[in-house]
Amino acid sequence: MDREQAIQRFGQRIQRCSGCFVAFYLKDMWLAADGSFYCGNCKDDTMFHFDEFSRKIDISRLPGDA
Repeated sequence: MDREQAIQRFGQRIQRCSGCFVAFYLKDMWLAADGSFYCGNCKDDTMFHFDEFSRKIDISRLPGDA
């Protein structure tokens, strides 16, 4: 699996928003400095989007089924 496929598949994982507790795909969420994920409604200006996070992640550390 190449890098783009791994990121695409990882982005399809579900995560609950730390603000409202509604489940979203990771690809639709923002990451806070403490590692918590937030949805578009709960995010603030200090957070960065999953796309930015996925460019920095070391995909070799993802589980084999990612």
